Amino acid sequence: MSTYVEHYEGREPLGTTRLEAYDLPSIMAMLALVGIGLISIYSATYQTPMAGYFTKQLVFAVVGSVLFLVAFFAPTHIIRASTPLLYGLAVVLLVAVLIPGIGVKIHGQRCWIALGGFQFQPSEFGKLATLLMVGFFVAQRGRAFGGIRDILKVIGIVVVPMGLVLLEKDAGTASVYAAMLLGVLLWAGIRLLIIFLLVLVPITAVTAIHAVMYDTYLALGAVALVAAGISFAIERRWWAPVATLVLVAVTSYASSVTFEHLPEYQRGRIRTFFEPEKYPKEEGYHVLQSLIAIGSGGITGKGYLHGTQTQLRYIPEQWTDFIFCVPAEEFGFVGAAIVLGLYGFLLVRLERIYRAARDPVASVLTFGFAVMMLYHVFVNIGMTVGLVPVMGIPLPFLSAGGTALVANMATLGLILNFHRRERLLERMH
Repeated sequence: MSTYVEHYEGREPLGTTRLEAYDLPSIMAMLALVGIGLISIYSATYQTPMAGYFTKQLVFAVVGSVLFLVAFFAPTHIIRASTPLLYGLAVVLLVAVLIPGIGVKIHGQRCWIALGGFQFQPSEFGKLATLLMVGFFVAQRGRAFGGIRDILKVIGIVVVPMGLVLLEKDAGTASVYAAMLLGVLLWAGIRLLIIFLLVLVPITAVTAIHAVMYDTYLALGAVALVAAGISFAIERRWWAPVATLVLVAVTSYASSVTFEHLPEYQRGRIRTFFEPEKYPKEEGYHVLQSLIAIGSGGITGKGYLHGTQTQLRYIPEQWTDFIFCVPAEEFGFVGAAIVLGLYGFLLVRLERIYRAARDPVASVLTFGFAVMMLYHVFVNIGMTVGLVPVMGIPLPFLSAGGTALVANMATLGLILNFHRRERLLERMH
C-alpha cells in the first residue's frame, strides 16, 4: 500500500495576492451553479407559500460567499491545527441532534438544530470536518502511513459520524458518508479486491431486495457467480471467490431482513424504483412527474417561469431533491447540458488539483470532495430519471438547503486555498 505523503508547512508564502495563483475558472463554475440554483428555486416557488425558500437561499448564498473567502484566505497551518477540534465539534453536534428538545424532526428525520428562523444540519458540516480529519491523520503519520491499523483508523474516522447520521434515520446522507469512505480508501491505495467488494455490497443489496419482492432469486445467483469470477480474476487466490460468495450471502440476508423492518415510506421508495408506473398517484408520482417535466423540455425548453410541470406544482420538492427538473423543463436539453457541463468542468478541475497536491490534507480533501460531489450528482439526477431510488440527496450548489450550500462553498474555498499556496510556493522555488 503506497501513498505519497510529503511534509508541507502550509504557511502564508510571500506574494499570495498574485492573481495568476487563483483558480478563477473553478470559482466561476461554482458561482454559475449557485446562480442557476437561485433562479431555479425562484421559479419552483414562484407565487406559492414556499416563496420564502428563495429568500433564505439567497441569504445563505451570501453567507456561503463570505465563508468561501474566509476559507480561501485562511492560513492553512491554522486550519490544520484546528482540525481535531472541528471534527470533535461535528461529532458533538451530531449527538446533540439525537437529543429531544435540541434536534428538530422534519419528515420523520431528526437531522436539524433550530437556530432562530433557520435550521442547521450538522451532518453537512460533518462531511467537511471528516475529510479534514482524515487528511490530518495521514499528515501526522507522514511516510509511515499505510499499514492495516492506519486504514482501520481512517475507516473509524468516517464511520463514527456516518453511524450517528444513520441513528438520525437519514439513510440518504449516510450513503454519502459511505461514498466518502470509498473515496478515502481509494485515495489510500487499498487493494482493488476490497474496493470491488465494497461496491458489490449495494449491488447485492438491491438485487436481494428485488428477489424478495418479485421472487427473482435466479438474478441474485447470477450476481453471486459473476462477482466470484471477477474477484478471482482480480486476486488469483482460491479464497477470493469464497470470500465474495460469503459476502453476497451475508449481504443478501441482511438486506432482506432490513427491508422488512424499514418504515413504510422508505419501502415505498424502493417499490417506486422498481416499478414507478404501478404507483402513479402514490410513491411513483414523484418520478413520473419528473420524467414528464424533463422530457417535455425539448431542446430549448418552455421558457423561464413557463414550465408546465414546474409552474403547476406537479413535482413535489421541486426546489430541493427534484430541482434538476426546473432547468431541464424551462431551458430544455440546453439547460440540462449546461448544468451537467458545469459539474463536469468542476470535477475535472478538482481532479487536476488533486493530482498536483503535495499536502496530504489538501489531497484527501480534494479527492474526497470530488467523490462526494460526483455521488450527489449521479444519485440526484438518477432519482429524477428513475435510475436510482428516491433517497433525499440534494444537488450540490443548486438545491435549496442553506447548510449544504454554505458547507460546499466553504469546502471548495479550502481546496482552492491549499492549491493557491502550493502554486505560489512552486513559483518561489
